[in-house]
Amino acid sequence: MLRKLLLSILILVSVVAALPFADTAARGLGHRIGMQRRHHRRHSRRWWRHHRARMRRLAVARAMAHREAALRVKPAFVAPTAAAAPAAPAAVAPLPNGWNSLPVAATGEMRFRAIANPADQAQLSVVALSRPNPAYLTLKEQKQMLSGVSFTELRRTVIDKMIAAGGWVTNDFEREVNGRRVFVVTAQTPADGRSQDKAWNFYFTEVNGRIYSLATEANVQSADRMASEAERFIASLR
Repeated sequence: MLRKLLLSILILVSVVAALPFADTAARGLGHRIGMQRRHHRRHSRRWWRHHRARMRRLAVARAMAHREAALRVKPAFVAPTAAAAPAAPAAVAPLPNGWNSLPVAATGEMRFRAIANPADQAQLSVVALSRPNPAYLTLKEQKQMLSGVSFTELRRTVIDKMIAAGGWVTNDFEREVNGRRVFVVTAQTPADGRSQDKAWNFYFTEVNGRIYSLATEANVQSADRMASEAERFIASLR
């Protein structure tokens, strides 16, 4: 009888001593199960809407960055000596009435002079090679390019010349001359001790895979006549 009583007391003491450890183990197991459940919990519909919208914004931003990088690519501008200018102006286009040809410049540019006013002159040169427009450009962006070369780059060539000459750009626009797209940049240089104010017109157009620049300089009084003759010359390019 005494032996049974001692055995019962020993079992009771063992159970009481093991209860705290069992409670701690149960709590730890429950915590791990809860963590796993929270980790694998599905996102709400609102979260997925925000996630998809964020991914769309990132895709649009990457596409815009790619397009801007393509527009910043500089066109294949050629050195004047590589323009391969023909030996005579008639090989490109007949000279307008009242113009005389001058010797070809050392840089390969063809030069002309007005008979009535020798101070009114023009230069014809190749400034770039044409290239196809990137397919992903919008219609608006394509309208701002001439045979794959952006108007911004063409305008920059004029700005550089005007900075060197002490002048400034006054306007730029696109027009059609005899069915040909022409980008026009106008500029002006001030009078100095040797010459009067000069009006400059720069005409850019594409012929046979090359972008030509016809630059005219004239006194302000004869600028309109010079512009008309320059447009006739542009229309006759072949």
